[in-house]
Amino acid sequence: MPGIQCKKGFNPSVINSNFDKRLLIEQIRYLETQHPLACDTEEPFSDFNVHRDFEDRLWLRAQCLVEQHGLSSLLGRAARLSRYVRTLVFVVAALLGALGSVYAITDSDTINIYWLLLVLLGFNLLSMLLWLTGISLNSEGLTSGMLARLTGWLPGYLKHRSQANDSANNKTSTQADRAWLHCQFSGAVGKWQLSKLSHQLWLTYLFTGLVFLVLLLMVRQYDFVWGTTLLSDSIFIKITDVLSMPLDSLGFATPSPELIHATRIGSLPPDAAQTLTAEHRTHWAQFLLGSLLCFGIAPRILLLGWSAMMCRRAKHRFTLDYYLPYYINLRQRLMPLASHGEIVDADSSPPTIAKPRVKTPAPHALPVDTLWVAVELGDNMHWPPASINKVSDLGQVVDRASLELVLQRLQGNKHPIVAVAVSSARSPDRGVQRTITGLMSNSAQRWLVLLKEHTDEPVSSTRLAAWYRLAETCNVPADHVITMIME
Repeated sequence: MPGIQCKKGFNPSVINSNFDKRLLIEQIRYLETQHPLACDTEEPFSDFNVHRDFEDRLWLRAQCLVEQHGLSSLLGRAARLSRYVRTLVFVVAALLGALGSVYAITDSDTINIYWLLLVLLGFNLLSMLLWLTGISLNSEGLTSGMLARLTGWLPGYLKHRSQANDSANNKTSTQADRAWLHCQFSGAVGKWQLSKLSHQLWLTYLFTGLVFLVLLLMVRQYDFVWGTTLLSDSIFIKITDVLSMPLDSLGFATPSPELIHATRIGSLPPDAAQTLTAEHRTHWAQFLLGSLLCFGIAPRILLLGWSAMMCRRAKHRFTLDYYLPYYINLRQRLMPLASHGEIVDADSSPPTIAKPRVKTPAPHALPVDTLWVAVELGDNMHWPPASINKVSDLGQVVDRASLELVLQRLQGNKHPIVAVAVSSARSPDRGVQRTITGLMSNSAQRWLVLLKEHTDEPVSSTRLAAWYRLAETCNVPADHVITMIME
């Protein structure tokens, strides 16, 4: 039976975040979809491991596999490639910010004020509005845009690539990359990861544009102008007044309505030169820089902080799907104490429900005050076993009348702990699911017990997976699905 101890020289107590641990476990799962990985079997149920929960055992097993098979470089490839791509994208965003500032300067001596604001702030504000709308409506497309479509396309591309390439090493590395992409860029974690990346890119764009604009204003003297073909002058004056309100409170110098009107293209006779005083240039320069800081950079920093906080929260709440057949099979192998037991005689044993096959105690024991209910066991199984106290036994549900009787007894208990026993020989159906859901609807803790008549009674992986999926539907934790033997 495979264990979770690693060979000598490998320290299994490496400290990482829970998300990083689960990411590594999930990468191992993807790798083992191609071919199982052998792990050392050194005292699998020693005192060191018996009190660890299932996730800790998976984590130790994953570290053991990484050490034995030299998977460190392979599992980290996707993260390395991601860093390279991020660097490239940030460089492109910085270049676009610099080019935007240059493009908005109409000639060597003039800066078109509102065109520059439109280039640096207009698309940024539109992007923020779309992002806020996507967050409010929980729309992934609006939240992350092209980035979401790109990351959604990559796993499928990698899968096609792994199928097209016959190299076992390439298939293995591609599976590890797919697992990394799936964990990082899907679900709640992916939504906030992409949001963080989007805000960081826009901040890079805005900061580069701001720095480039400051450098130009420091070494060159520019006149500020604006123009329009369809809109009236009053609209631009009102827009400038609205934008100037928060800037005035922050201490930025802003242009007056007279100065705004005077800097309009064509406001002077054709033969007159349109020049500004040093004070007027300073007012326009501070207005531009203050607008970039106040309406572009500051909101992005706030949204980035919010996204980073939500991303940490999503990573903290990230869980593995322990109802998958892969984890179900591993649970049977790594934690037989938690998933197998024997009903023991109450006259010759201490008041415990499950007796492990070895002397060490089971890490997941049912509470003493558990209320037991059996559901349609059939004639081959006798209920209740002698070890279950008659006070704790609510009976067996075989028809509507017995179900109503059990539900009435449950109503007398406030938030009870309910263990529903079913026969592992049958496959779950919708009727059983409805019955179990009704029995557990008001319970504080839920257990699903799969009863076997004999130790060697086979339970197919398909049937076992079906019972675990039923447990998931009934909100029974995977750790609370146990197998017990009636003999």
